[in-house]
Amino acid sequence: MAFPKRIAHGSREHKIYHWSAWGAFVLFVILVAFAYVDVGSISLGENTYNISLTRLTKAVSFMIAILGLQVIVGFTGQVALGQSFFFGTGAYITAWLVADQNWPILLTLVVVVPFCFVIGMILGLPAVRIKGLYLALVTLGMAQVFPAIVNLEQLSEYTNGAGGKLLESDLEAPTWMPFDGIAGFLQSIPLVGDFFGDGDLSSREEERLWKFMIAVIIAAICFWMVSNLIKSRMGRAIRAVRDNETGAAVSGIDLARTKTLSFGVASALGGVGGVVYVAELGIASPLDFSLVLAINFIVGLVVGGVGTLSGAVVGGLVITLVPDWSSATQSAGFLPERWLQGPTGAFILGVMLILLTFFLPGGIVAGFRRLRARFVVVTPPTLPGAAQAETPEMDDEHDDERAPSSVSGGG
Repeated sequence: MAFPKRIAHGSREHKIYHWSAWGAFVLFVILVAFAYVDVGSISLGENTYNISLTRLTKAVSFMIAILGLQVIVGFTGQVALGQSFFFGTGAYITAWLVADQNWPILLTLVVVVPFCFVIGMILGLPAVRIKGLYLALVTLGMAQVFPAIVNLEQLSEYTNGAGGKLLESDLEAPTWMPFDGIAGFLQSIPLVGDFFGDGDLSSREEERLWKFMIAVIIAAICFWMVSNLIKSRMGRAIRAVRDNETGAAVSGIDLARTKTLSFGVASALGGVGGVVYVAELGIASPLDFSLVLAINFIVGLVVGGVGTLSGAVVGGLVITLVPDWSSATQSAGFLPERWLQGPTGAFILGVMLILLTFFLPGGIVAGFRRLRARFVVVTPPTLPGAAQAETPEMDDEHDDERAPSSVSGGG
């Protein structure tokens, strides 16, 4: 078979290719969930790297927050660095409602989403007047001030100050979920069954699976809604502002409304990520929502791929796993052992960011797409006899989310 293989967009072959890829992804998520429902490990040489479902659920919460950054940074072109502010706001509102008002965790979304949306629009008003580094400084100040706000004595009744706000999870696995049956089936598969444990799952393991499933469903809904937004008339206006503000204004696009709505959507997604985060960890602590988290969100955005929805998935995994795994590295043949002592996680993330900037400026997703284009090229449907242009990214569900070469505040 000659490569690359050309598939017409919208054809039966393309639909099979598209849904097969989604099916493989869903199957992979299920297998990983059951394989690492308890703390597992991956061994590479003399190093052992832990992985657990709790850590993966935490990564899902980061994916949702980075998805919000994709809306405001990747698609609207505004340099915003304060996503940890809304991430922490969503976490603390949920913790307060659950711990003090006895709300179900999922019901808190009806408060968190509109609250973060409105606050995001209000705090996004400076974007109408300022741009670039000045807007970055304003939003960075929001991330810097959040831990100080929750530590205020006047709010200690609601936030519990530096001690953090504890909450009891009500996300218990329902009895009708066949977790034990699925686990037993996977354990019976020859050669690979041992990866999925031995015997029935404990109640704690079932609870972890249930929380992970809920987190994945919430994330899937968020990604679906943003995908539809970007493909809508409003989404075209958002991308027009990113590409050329002056041209967008001349075309009749209301810049103020477009920018503030983008901030509102991004902030609401940050709040949703905070809800998922605190539902898994069971505590909202000011140290978890520091300036470091805001910077990590930006790192995840760039490493995954600016302006790509799938880049949020990659970025969430990177900022969750890389710091922990790099800190757990005890031996690397090309590095002196003393270099592996201390906070190597931040060092590895920094090196990764520098290398990607030089060799994969579009992020990991862009590199994957270029690799995929060597094997499969999806061409747009054309009239008979018309020339067909090759568009390697057409087979991505979000073919209109191509990353800009640079992120700027104006045209």
